[in-house]
Parts: sequence; structure tokens; C-alpha cells
Amino acid sequence: MADEPPKGRYTTSVTNEFDPYYTVLGRLAFSWSEFEFSVNQAIWELANVECMVGTCMTSQMIGPGPRFRCLVSLLNLRKTPTELLKAVNSLSQHADGLGRQRNRYLHDPIVLDTADKTVHRMETTADRIVKHELIPMEIPAVTKLVKEIEELDANFEGLYMRALAETPSWPRTQYERSHGIRRHRPAPEGSPSAP
Repeated sequence: MADEPPKGRYTTSVTNEFDPYYTVLGRLAFSWSEFEFSVNQAIWELANVECMVGTCMTSQMIGPGPRFRCLVSLLNLRKTPTELLKAVNSLSQHADGLGRQRNRYLHDPIVLDTADKTVHRMETTADRIVKHELIPMEIPAVTKLVKEIEELDANFEGLYMRALAETPSWPRTQYERSHGIRRHRPAPEGSPSAP
């Protein structure tokens, strides 16, 4: 275990030094929520459920793992080509890694070193190994993670659009009745909801 930090030198009290970190952490939270929303909508569409009904299901799925297991099961059910299933599974592993990084930034408290005015996150985990230490918080590292999550979302959207085009059509009557915010994807030709 790392040496204990000197007592009284660190604070979690809100100070002006935290302001730039709040901004970048907000961006991180927003980019991840956009990605999860993309996956949720794909699940609702593949299951042909109205979004509020789908929300009752996907809101119980914490993290990308359960969502992708559900998504791949539905893609299999809809007879999506094997090549696309492999690509989605690969993307799932990447999402899991990015999700773990995102969780550390958003769930670890941030602290200020009152001596040198540097900001750290206090990582306290015990996943087989106890970790209880201060880790420097660097805005460029969080910004890089935001960009990686935005790329993940774009890659997911590209794969899902391919799946819509290459998977046999299925009814979307319930899903199409959904109200509220949702991405509007063109229905593949020949589907019941295509013009």
C-alpha cells in the first residue's frame, strides 16, 4: 500500500481550483450518457418495445456488460450476420474498459493538495487487491477519455446502422409508437415502417 498522505494537507472542500475539473468531468458524464442512450435505443428497437417499456428493462442494466449481452442476444435473435456480431462483441470489450476508466473519474472523490495546489482523485477499490491512494488528476487525460468515448459511440452507431441494413427485417410497430427524444434512424428498405 502507498504511503499515507500527510494529515491535514488535503481537502475535499469545494474550492476554485476544482472548477476546471468540474467542467471536464461533466463532459465525461455527458459523453458516457450519450453512448448508453445509443445502446439502449438499439435494444428497444431490436426488441420492438416502446421506449418507456424498454426503459423499465434497460434501466436495470448497470454498466455496458449487461447491455451488450442483451444487445448481442437480440442481434442473434434477429439473425444478424456473424461478422457483425463479432464486431459488436469486440466493441463491447472496448466499452467495458472505457467504462471502468469513466467510473474511476466520476466515482472517486477529488481532493486538493493545499500545499502545492494540485488536484488528485482518491481511488479506494478492493477488486482482489486493496487500492487506497491519491492519483494525480490531469485534465488532458480526462479529455482524451472523453474523445475515446465519443469515438466509441460513433463506432457503435456505425455498426448498428450496418446491422439495420444487413439483418432481416422485423416488426417495429411498438418501437415506432415511442415518444420523446430518440435518434431517428432510417428504416431499412422493405421493413414495415419504411416509406
